[in-house]
Amino acid sequence: MSAAAVTLAAASVLHFGVTIPLGPVTVSDPFKGAAIPEAVIATVVAVGGVSVLARRSASWWPGLGTTLFALLGTAYGLTVTVPRGQLGDIVYHLSLLTLLLAAAGLLVASGGWRAVQDGTTSG
Repeated sequence: MSAAAVTLAAASVLHFGVTIPLGPVTVSDPFKGAAIPEAVIATVVAVGGVSVLARRSASWWPGLGTTLFALLGTAYGLTVTVPRGQLGDIVYHLSLLTLLLAAAGLLVASGGWRAVQDGTTSG
């Protein structure tokens, strides 16, 4: 979840028009239509990640909820990105979807799921 939040924040910064020099190459991808949604999703996922790191049984729901929110937002972003045809953006969205699906799978497979089944998610 932390990796997803960091990459979404970086993508947001890039889409706001900031150019990032990486050695001999420069990364630039101004696309203001994606900048704010990515910033929002990054913030939501970061909050969910902090919640999961708290390791309280009640933190499982916010973690899963924020991950599912990010999955939906990223899937929508892919539908906008594919018609633009920029291979790097498409690969990024597919990679992020994979990362978020893995996070959701780990959350579902974790003790949080067992706590929900046992009814012990109150705190």
